[in-house]
Amino acid sequence: MAPFNPMGIEHWFSKKAIAEKQTLGLILPGGGARNAYQVGVLKAVEELIPSGQPSPFPVVTGTSAGSLNAGMVASRSSDFSDGMRRLLGMWENLHMDMVVRTDAKTATRTGARWIWSFASGGMAKSQPDSLLDNTPLRSLIENHVNLARMRQCIQAGQLQALGITASSYSRGASLTYFEGLEELQTWQRTRRFGVEARLRIDHFMASIAIPVVFPAVKINNEYHGDGSMREAAPLSPALHLGANKLLIISVRNPQTDQIPTAAPVYPNLGQIAGYMFDTLFIDRLDSDIERLNRINFALSQSKRPTFQHEDSLLRPVEFLVISPSVDIRDIVAKHLRSFPRSMRILLSGLGAMTKEGRPLTSYLLFDSGFARDLIELGYKDGYAQREKLQELLGL
Repeated sequence: MAPFNPMGIEHWFSKKAIAEKQTLGLILPGGGARNAYQVGVLKAVEELIPSGQPSPFPVVTGTSAGSLNAGMVASRSSDFSDGMRRLLGMWENLHMDMVVRTDAKTATRTGARWIWSFASGGMAKSQPDSLLDNTPLRSLIENHVNLARMRQCIQAGQLQALGITASSYSRGASLTYFEGLEELQTWQRTRRFGVEARLRIDHFMASIAIPVVFPAVKINNEYHGDGSMREAAPLSPALHLGANKLLIISVRNPQTDQIPTAAPVYPNLGQIAGYMFDTLFIDRLDSDIERLNRINFALSQSKRPTFQHEDSLLRPVEFLVISPSVDIRDIVAKHLRSFPRSMRILLSGLGAMTKEGRPLTSYLLFDSGFARDLIELGYKDGYAQREKLQELLGL
């Protein structure tokens, strides 16, 4: 078993890896519809790469909706510009019915099953699996993530590894399923595992299976849910897969909310669910970045740039975080009418169509108009970091 690191971030590299060239890892955390922002940042990166050149990211990891972006980038590692064209095309033409079934019949049937489940005290024979039916999402992933091409990129040396993180309900652990070079090794930490696998669409569906909202997915005789649930160290998988430099694209503005001056309104279900999603998708990432900063600082103050531990070395990790410069909750307010009528009724019942419920709607609005605004914001923020990106990419 690999050595245990109580601080939560693995900086453990073999001596061979220390001597090798820098390997850039791309980390795409979850965020539902907000993940369109990541596409805009990557568009700014693409402008720095000559057309037709391979991807600058030999290691790619994704969680939840970030796994879809990760899969598309990895499967087009041979031509980063081509991959970006396809990624932009998907998000700029996205509609809610490409992700979930929004017809009135499905919404009515689902609502009736939930009502009956509550009314019967859970004694009904048929329990509802989820709030929404995301069957169309499988087709979306199948049409845009080319796993056969991804394997060709690995064989050609254009991709080192793709890691997709899901959570196991059965064992209460975070599982990063990865496919890549033969020399990559599995790992184990407290309730965190790296599992070598031949990736399938099921792994992506499992990673995106937001609890209660989307149904769980069965893989290897255990049910899985959204990868963000148990992902205590979101930066860890990329480091385990050989990355020693990181580009991290978050989907939340780093500024904290201000204390209201007026009398606060008691939080409704939509507001509570939205902040639960913030905790699910973002808070652990921010905490992991804080730990990485502390470790890098501690090593910078040490007389030695690396630290020996058995047969491994602890060393600083160069990284860049790009996150929204404005609050995405303000952007979603312009697009609330884009929800299908059946979903507007459901979300209104939860109080999510109010100002307080915007955190929840910003995660669920899979709509081209909202996505285009987020892509534009991501491109603007990525372009503003152009010099730092060039330095990270070694250009």
